[in-house]
Parts: sequence; structure tokens; C-alpha cells
Amino acid sequence: MRSYLKVFFVIYIPIALILGLGWHMSTKKLMQAELVKFESEMRNKAEILKGYKFKNTFDEQTHSQLAELSKNTGIRVTIIRKDGTVVDDSYFGEQQIEKMENHSRRPEVADAFIRGEGHSIRRSTTTEKSMSYFAMKYDSGLVLRVSYPMSDLKAIQDNMIKQSVSTYIFLFIVVGLISLYLARRISNPIHQLSLVADRIEAGETKIYFPSFSDKTLTKLVSVIYRIYNSMLQKTKQLEHEKQKLNHIFGILEEGIILLDSKDSVLHFNERTVQYLGSNLKEGQNIIKQTNDMEALSFLTDILTATDSKRMQKSLRGRIYEIYIRVFDNEKLIAFFDITERAEYEQFKTELIGNITHELKTPLAMIMGYSETIMNDPDMDRKFHDKFINIIYNSSNRLNLLINDILKLHRLEMLREDINIDEPTDIQELKEEIESYYEDRPQTITMESKADEAYVLREHLNSIITNLVDNAVKYSSGETIKVSLEQSEGKVTLNVADEGPAIPVEEQQRIFERFYTMDKSKNQHSTGTGLGLSIVKHIVSLYNGKVSVQNNKKGGNTFTVVLEEKKKIEI
Repeated sequence: MRSYLKVFFVIYIPIALILGLGWHMSTKKLMQAELVKFESEMRNKAEILKGYKFKNTFDEQTHSQLAELSKNTGIRVTIIRKDGTVVDDSYFGEQQIEKMENHSRRPEVADAFIRGEGHSIRRSTTTEKSMSYFAMKYDSGLVLRVSYPMSDLKAIQDNMIKQSVSTYIFLFIVVGLISLYLARRISNPIHQLSLVADRIEAGETKIYFPSFSDKTLTKLVSVIYRIYNSMLQKTKQLEHEKQKLNHIFGILEEGIILLDSKDSVLHFNERTVQYLGSNLKEGQNIIKQTNDMEALSFLTDILTATDSKRMQKSLRGRIYEIYIRVFDNEKLIAFFDITERAEYEQFKTELIGNITHELKTPLAMIMGYSETIMNDPDMDRKFHDKFINIIYNSSNRLNLLINDILKLHRLEMLREDINIDEPTDIQELKEEIESYYEDRPQTITMESKADEAYVLREHLNSIITNLVDNAVKYSSGETIKVSLEQSEGKVTLNVADEGPAIPVEEQQRIFERFYTMDKSKNQHSTGTGLGLSIVKHIVSLYNGKVSVQNNKKGGNTFTVVLEEKKKIEI
């Protein structure tokens, strides 16, 4: 009975799990499709509403039309100016509209002003309901936002779940019945073979091996019988050698040596000779064969061990982890070269120290000024606002530092075998970069002689923004120029500023983690010290190189060369 149940569960559980996973994935995809459809309908309604001629001020006639539309369809329509002021809202009257909060920080509205349209799902502070929002920017500069209560979509999704649950319950029952049938057919032969296995394990020499009508099972039993008889003949012969071979030859890649009770060499491998620097011979005392004083000192502590243990020792600048296994009359010693691992641990410790040091400063600022504000509730408003601003800037720096550390970690975990199916549109990237920096005090221009490049858009964007941000922070000039070229499968990027020039002795160090120049032109805009390190890691993924030179304008020109990663068609 137990065997029968085991077989049943072995068959049924994986299939049930696959069905459950299939139900989960299909339901999730259906819900996502419904959400996409929902968003598409909202976009279509926003397109239809383009027929209305909306004004920059409240218009009673237009408001009446919108209110009637909301009454018939349940859709909420909001008209918003570029400064975030709500011009009209189909759910509310004119007086309520005038009291509405500025909408410029609403995510969907902000996206619409930047990219032309935006979508978000959140709880409305005005209606106190969960709503789905879609905003679209019109040619007039106004943003039209349409929204639906999420309760409508939830009702559709609940209905879909009910239908899919009933279907999958039926499938679970069918699979269960089939599994019961198969379990009954399979369990009987398994039970008989299990009895044979128990007798073999008990050491019986005369065992009855059953026969079956199935040819495959009969052949299997015959093979088991021949193997069992062969094992009986060889077990005693191999038993004594098995233990030594398991310990000696199981780890041949490392230094291994087997000594007797008098420290004479019984077995060793070539790696041991390399580690100790001595030519060993079997049957001779290991100390008498070692002439190097450093090696003798290394071996002394090992040979005096009377119990199995593990230790670490250094020899000729290398670090070894040593495992000692003591038997009745023998001692097995294994040497593992862990120099690289120890160096990595040291590097990790230094990195953690650097990160901790970098995190302490903004944390100390936040805690110090927060405590000052808490202890002095009647503080002068001028100092109160100043301290709040310092706390905000320190929090922002802390956030930037953590984001850069995570980005650097993800880049270090990436492999170099990147294959890119679709190239990056350089013109679109150029427009995005120029738009991002349009409100900066410097003039930032980008020129490109290439239309597209087989470099991931996020990587190319990260390289440019990190180099430009670095120039913005440290350059006192008025112009920062970005140029991009493509030739023979390589992309060359130059970012030039107008100074001051980076000293030659610091030009290599600036790519190190957490390294920053002593002074920047804006002390309130110091970086995390990871931007150029991120650039360096991205460049390494494309087998490229990055360098910096002083230019004719007394500034610096960063040059990045990347190999394109176009997917090879087979």
C-alpha cells in the first residue's frame, strides 16, 4: 500500500504542480492582457476627445459636455495646464476644481508632459478610490487625463478567475484518476524489486529474483542478478583499497601526501612537490627529504598534529588551507592553495570599509541635523529650513550612492557574451540626452555621425550621462561637447569639457571606486565616486577601452571605444 501511494504521488504531484503553474501563468497573462486592453481603451478615448477644443481656462459649455460624458460612461476627464493647474474635471463643479491641488507631480501627468503620454494606477486623493489613469499631451500644450475606477477591471478579472478555476479543477480530477490507474500498474513490480533490494542489503547470498511478463522488467531483473553476483566476488578485494583511494585520488587537483606513523612518505602527487619545492621519494622520511628551512618550518606544525584538523599557513608568499586526516597508522594531508580567495576576502573587506566610510558622512549629517531640529522645536525658521535642506541633500546623496553601488554590482555580475538583436537608435538617444540636460547652466551638445549602434541603449545612455555629469560637476567652462562615431564594428564616443584639466597623475585613479577629485566647482554637487567606475565596467563588457586626455581648450576629453555586440545569425 505504501509503495502504491508513493508511485501515485510521484506521478500526480509533478503533473499537479505543472497544472497549478500553468493556471497561475495563464491567469496572470489574461489579467495582464485585460489591463493592456483597459489601457488601450483609455488611450482611444483620449484620442476621441481630441475633437473637443479645450481652453486654458474653465469653460461652462465644455464642462457640461464632459460631465454628461462621465454620467453616461463613468469615465473621469481632467484638463491640466503645463504648470499643473486643473482647468476642468468632469467629476466636480467649478468651485471644487479651483480648490484642487496642483497636478504637475502626478506621475501620469509628469510623464505626459515629458514623453507625450503617461499611465499609472494609484489611489486618488480626490475621489478616495483606486483609479487607472491615462494622460495625453495635446498640441495646445494642455494635458488631457482620463481615468476609470479599478473596481470595473477587478470585476472582469474576478470573473475570468472563476472560469479558469472550474476548468483546472476538472483537469486535476482527470489527472488524479489517470495517476491512480498508472500507480496500480507500476507499484506491484516495484514492490517485488524492493523486496529483492532489501535482501541484497541484508547480505543474503541466496535470493529469489522474480520474473515478469513484461520483457523490459525481465531484462532489468537479469541485469541486476548478474551485477549482484559480480559485486559479491569483488567486494572483499576492493574494501581495503576503497578507503585509501577515496581520500587520495578524490582530490588530485590539490597537493596530497600520505604519511605513515613515522612520517615516511607512502603516496604523494606532483602538486605537493610544486608546493614544497622538494623532490620526494616514497618510503623515506619527509623531513629528511626537505632542505629548505621555510618548507621545514611549514611542515613542522603539520607533522606534530595528533588529531584530524584544519589550519592555514603561508609558504613563499602563498597561502594554503591544510586538511589533516589521522587514521590508525597513517596521516593524510591535503594542501589547498587559497591565495586568490584570501586576496579576494581582503579586497572585499577594503570595499566594505570604503562603502561604510562613504555611507557614514550623509548618515551623520541626517542624524545630526534631525536631532538638532527635534531638540529645538522653536528654532528660527531660517535655520530650520537650512537644516531641512541639508537633510534632504544628504538623503539624496545617500540614495545616489546606494543606486550606484547596486548598478556597479549588477555590471560586475554580467557576462561579456552580450548579443544584441535590435540596434540602438542614436537620433532618439541624442534627443533624450539633450532634453535631459536642457535646464543645465552649461551648453551640452551631442553630435553623431552614426544612425544606430549595436550597443544596449541603457549602457550607452549610462556611459554618456556619467561622463557628462562628471563634466558638469567639475568643469567651470560653458560648453560640454559629446560626439559619437561608428566605424568597422566599433563605436567611438568623446566627451569634452573646457577645464580645469585633470592632472596627469590623477588621470588613471579617477576610474577607481569612490575616488573623487579634491575639489569640484560645486561643493553641493559632489559625486558618489562610482560614476567613472561604472563607465569602466560597461566598457569592459564590450571589450573596449576608456581614457582621458587634456584638450586644447584647457579641459579634458574622455574617449570611449566599444566593440558592437551584433547577434550572429546561424
